[in-house]
Amino acid sequence: MYRILDCITLQHNYGLVAVAALVCVVGASLSVRLTSRLNGTSGRRRLVQLGLSSMIAGATIWSTHFIAMLAYEPGFETGYEPLVTGVSLLIAVLGVLIANSILAFGQRGYTASAAGAAFGLAVSAMHYTGMQAYLLPGAIEWAPEYLAASVLAGTGLAACGYRFIVRSNRNRRNWIIASALLVCAICAMHFTGMSAIEVRLSPLIQVPQKVISDTTMGMLIFGVMGLILLVGFASASIETNLESEARDQLAHAALHDPLTSMPNRMWLTQYLTGLHQRLQADKTERAAILTIDLNLFKEVNDLHGHAVGDKVLQAVAGRLTSQQGPNEHIARVGGDEFVAVKQGFRRIEQVLAFAERLHASIIDPIDLDHISVRVGAAIGVATSLTDGRDPRDLLHKSDLAMYRAKSEPGASICRFSEEMDRQSRDKLQLVHDLRQAGAGGQFELAYQLQNDLNTLDPLGFEVLLRWNHPTRGRVSPAEFIPIAEETGLIREIGHWVLRAACTEAASWPHPYQVAVNVAPQQLVQPSFVEDVMDILLETGLSPERLELEITESSIIDDQAHTLKVMHQLKSYGVRIAMDDFGTGYSSLATLQTFPFDKIKIDRSFVRGVHKNEQSAAIVRSTLLLGAALKIPVLAEGVEEEDELIFLQEEKCTSVQGFYFGRPMSQSEMRLIAWQDLDATQPKRA
Repeated sequence: MYRILDCITLQHNYGLVAVAALVCVVGASLSVRLTSRLNGTSGRRRLVQLGLSSMIAGATIWSTHFIAMLAYEPGFETGYEPLVTGVSLLIAVLGVLIANSILAFGQRGYTASAAGAAFGLAVSAMHYTGMQAYLLPGAIEWAPEYLAASVLAGTGLAACGYRFIVRSNRNRRNWIIASALLVCAICAMHFTGMSAIEVRLSPLIQVPQKVISDTTMGMLIFGVMGLILLVGFASASIETNLESEARDQLAHAALHDPLTSMPNRMWLTQYLTGLHQRLQADKTERAAILTIDLNLFKEVNDLHGHAVGDKVLQAVAGRLTSQQGPNEHIARVGGDEFVAVKQGFRRIEQVLAFAERLHASIIDPIDLDHISVRVGAAIGVATSLTDGRDPRDLLHKSDLAMYRAKSEPGASICRFSEEMDRQSRDKLQLVHDLRQAGAGGQFELAYQLQNDLNTLDPLGFEVLLRWNHPTRGRVSPAEFIPIAEETGLIREIGHWVLRAACTEAASWPHPYQVAVNVAPQQLVQPSFVEDVMDILLETGLSPERLELEITESSIIDDQAHTLKVMHQLKSYGVRIAMDDFGTGYSSLATLQTFPFDKIKIDRSFVRGVHKNEQSAAIVRSTLLLGAALKIPVLAEGVEEEDELIFLQEEKCTSVQGFYFGRPMSQSEMRLIAWQDLDATQPKRA
């Protein structure tokens, strides 16, 4: 140790030693920054990064060594052999290239340590090759113990440094430690190696005239190092700027909608978090949240395709953005749903004026390439003036108000009220109760007759679901079926209905048909066909006696899948009926494409058909269409004898409705299903 200190303090120029140390610190810090990025890159970029980091680190080692050699003052004339001096630079660069390649492409846990050890060996190889280029009037003798110590010091410190290099991207502390360890590795190796030499002067040995002088060597070193550091800093700066731009682009992509370039739901969540803090800190701060949902957008998608739908959304987004003023922000949070936030207002009228402005911008016709479309909007409004100061709560309340605006004809803008909150809580309670209804045995089936129109004999029954709530009593299907479809509970409920209906029908002594409604959510289940066949096998019901009723809306969303399901069911013998025919807008195309066994005319066309010319024309057309396609037609909702007579005259196949009786309980239905066929004659209710 004392020998090393004597070497540094007595045989070196302090100024040049400081310069060597500075070059080493700057070069090592830059090398660590570039090397640490190797594992985060791939392909050509990794190769460029590998070459650049190796060149800078190798030049740093070489420059540190020879600047320190210039600082060495042995007391006699010295020089440097040009070829070996150049070879030492090449060894440094190639040695670091090997070390960094191990780090970049190694997969094992000790890769970093192995790369660091290779770096230390590269420093040693360069040092002792460079010493071979050192010319003096005598011979150098080496102290083996210091020579070995120099190699071990450089290798060990570099191995530790590389372990911090792989973690230096995580924080600045690791980068500083890694840089410091590499500086120590280079300096410790060099000065320990220098303390290992002992010069034996000889008058027989002369320093050649054509060698590199100290002055020339200094200029060469600073020129090479300056150029390489300039390239390194430029590369690091470009890399940093590119990464910064990439981070900005990723942040923008994460917080903005790619279709419309508007802020998205994640942006809104972050903004509402900040808004909540401002509202809590400043009681005079006011905020309003408006939820906007487009009307008729689904129809645009269905009629014109999603490409046109995207253009409509872009047009609407542009219009909404153009309406933004100071303290106003708008984000797209869903397919056709937007949320606007307004601050800095004094009166509720200012918020409503903002809502009117947004609504007016949406409802104007949207002219595209060859078509002009029009969409509407329902806007719900909640403000901190009356509805609370939690932005997330305001968002929920504006959502409730928006749904009220959608459900009320003519109400395009609706403010939140406590009545909406109560209804929302009631709905949540109803959902909870609906989840428990199946296990609690609260469901039951009702049965409505379907009759042959010529003989008026029963053909079968349509099953209808009833819910007997323990506290509410009988809950209307119109109230709970939409909720079941919205929450997905309809799948479980529909499965129960199908099993119960097939079990009951299998017990009848007469082969009456049983018709069961199928919800769209059931059709999209991958196991639906398998479930149906399992139930038929389990109950023993013949597939020909089961009729599944499907609405047009069930078909439109995924026609290819629905067609596949229908063909599979028909291949097993199950019958398929189109329910509520005429209420959709693709009925003719649907009948042409899908293999229906029956058409059910919606009750809205049958009611008063004998005295309504338009209804009569629609019913006649449907019957003619059914006859042409050889598909039987059933008319729903027959309540009067005149309606029945009209349908008989028009050759309708079958009917159902209150004329033959209201939906029956299981016990009432069995009086018909179990009586002798000869005695069967339906009576008017």
